[in-house]
Amino acid sequence: MTALHRRRFLELGAAATVVALGGCLADDDTPSYAEWIPATAGGVRVGYLDFSIARETTAGEELLPLILPADATGGPGEVLTEISGADSVDDPLLTWPLEIGGRLVAGASIAIAVSGLDYLIDPAQPDRGIDELFMADTVAVGRGEIDLDEATERLRAGSDDPTGGIQLEESGSIGEFTLYEPSDDETLDGVTAISETAVLVADTSEAIRGVVEATADDRAREIEETEPFRWLLKTAGDGHVAGGWLGPIDLGDAYFGDPAERPVADLLREDDDVLASVRFDADSGEVTAALAARRPLEDATAEQFESRFGSESEDHSVTVKDERVTASGTYSEDVLDFEFTRPDRTATGEPDASEAVDPPDAVAKAVPEGAFEFTYVEGDNRVRVGIVKELQADEVTFSAVQTDSEASTTTPRSGLYMYLYVDPTGDTVIVTATVDGTSGVVARKEFP
Repeated sequence: MTALHRRRFLELGAAATVVALGGCLADDDTPSYAEWIPATAGGVRVGYLDFSIARETTAGEELLPLILPADATGGPGEVLTEISGADSVDDPLLTWPLEIGGRLVAGASIAIAVSGLDYLIDPAQPDRGIDELFMADTVAVGRGEIDLDEATERLRAGSDDPTGGIQLEESGSIGEFTLYEPSDDETLDGVTAISETAVLVADTSEAIRGVVEATADDRAREIEETEPFRWLLKTAGDGHVAGGWLGPIDLGDAYFGDPAERPVADLLREDDDVLASVRFDADSGEVTAALAARRPLEDATAEQFESRFGSESEDHSVTVKDERVTASGTYSEDVLDFEFTRPDRTATGEPDASEAVDPPDAVAKAVPEGAFEFTYVEGDNRVRVGIVKELQADEVTFSAVQTDSEASTTTPRSGLYMYLYVDPTGDTVIVTATVDGTSGVVARKEFP
């Protein structure tokens, strides 16, 4: 799995610093994204990601590792949606919200990227852009500070990847939002809406209208109309990562990946009502998780909830009553192998820009020549380092010497790539591989 700390996560090209935005709902127990979800005649899907933890901790330089595509414009084959150590944790109370929330949010990220607004979730611009990202059922929502002039220019110019330069043109307005649709609707469909505080992307303008009117109190919200949804949100909706649904739903058109491979699919089904969240505290090193589910509960099913949810928690509780399950647990950062601070260089030392590419035999045998591809991104002062051949290494670390930018993965494979920020006046990117405890430099390149 991929070990991530603040710098490593930022280099994956996914997050911007958060300005916490409070919701306008009167109930403080309700998460702010609830006001964006209009009442519907069917089920509702929710995926949510909030980076306010970067501002809330006393050590403001720290940022927790979360799930999001490594590069939203990279396409399904090149998206990283891994949490360090998650595959070794057999506790769905913790893994379920990370997996489900992350994969639903990934869909929102990709939708915004396809429209040409991927720069809004670019860590190279920490003072602006999207700071809350979520799915309001079928509508991707990014909240933050939006420069309308720049966003308009980007939409009209078209996204270069993956849609091949499809340009969007203004097609109307709903409330404070201006709508844009592809000028070539045979290649790409969908609607993008922008205002000074949010970006919305959906298949139709009517879907966007529902969200806009819900936030303006001109349409009923799901939380106001449906008691089970209100209970889900109050019980388990408030975290830095959240995911779930009010069933019945079809995950297929909103879930990034194969829904059948999600955790405990037999216990938490698409026909059920379920929401779970995870909250991180970088000061204490604690991770807290909460889950609420509503479904028929035979004795055997109830026993599984009681025995499995929170099984690796230091302190947990599970309540099963009247077809409703609530669970909560507290974990140390070690359970997911999280690093809450920058890497400790006292043991390994700073990367040596002059070190030759001459790895030990064990490393050389595991990493073929030409296994890495370097691409300098003009104007962004960053380098994309991609793995283009299969490796047999246990870990690969990517480092930029001058900027201290670093990323690493313990699941190196062809098709995966990382972004590193480099010093525009001159920098060196070094790739180091580790095999059975032995490390060596396997690639290096100077930039710009």
